[in-house]
Amino acid sequence: MIAALAASVLSPFFFEATPEVRSSYVSLGKLVEDRPMQITNIRAGYDAGALGRFGIRNWDVSSLTDRRADAHRHEFYHYELGLTWQHSLEIAEGWRMKSDLTRSWTLYRGFENSMSNRTYHWWQIDQSLENPYVVPFYRFRKCFRGNDYVYFKVGARRRFAVWESLSITPSVYAEGGSSRHYRRAVGERVDGGRWHSGVSSVSFRLEAEWAFCENCAAFLFVEQYEVVGQAARHASAASPYRCAHSDWTLGGIGLRLRF
Repeated sequence: MIAALAASVLSPFFFEATPEVRSSYVSLGKLVEDRPMQITNIRAGYDAGALGRFGIRNWDVSSLTDRRADAHRHEFYHYELGLTWQHSLEIAEGWRMKSDLTRSWTLYRGFENSMSNRTYHWWQIDQSLENPYVVPFYRFRKCFRGNDYVYFKVGARRRFAVWESLSITPSVYAEGGSSRHYRRAVGERVDGGRWHSGVSSVSFRLEAEWAFCENCAAFLFVEQYEVVGQAARHASAASPYRCAHSDWTLGGIGLRLRF
């Protein structure tokens, strides 16, 4: 009742929020933090119908422990602000091409004695071919100003309905990018050579979602992260970065709110 009323009041505007807690934090193909993190993703804007949805986004990450307080503070790990455009193109019955274009700025604050204490900006496009079978998807990001690299993510997922309100979605995806991104993700080569662009990691994810009302759903997931390639695994093992691991299992819980 309350959710339906909120949706009718907001229309044609929209608001989405996804607060979640993860046991650790993988970002752009790199295991950035092996401590618990809280993440909130918020979008709001105007639904222009056939022209798509225009909006703004905020993504913030916070640590939940004081471990490694010598490197970064307890509060915000980082946050992102940006403009978004989303569009859904009907191809055939049950088949849609979903597109999400983002122009964002990432702000790192609270990092002591680190070049990470800065701001950079990026463009990103996400697309997926929604259908009743296996959904292929990809993400492409170009970062600028001090973090100049290309990142990509490509994978597939399949949703299985268990009951009317409960579903399970297994997915697999590979992440990688340019040589600069490769070095960022796994560290310097042990043999002193240079990285080439390509896939640096593969992840397997299993998610369960319970839609307990029209506009709200709870979810939990478990994910296995793997650095791929012998040279990359050697580099990860030799990296001085405190969270460098070639294999890692993580999980999380959260809510999806859409109005």
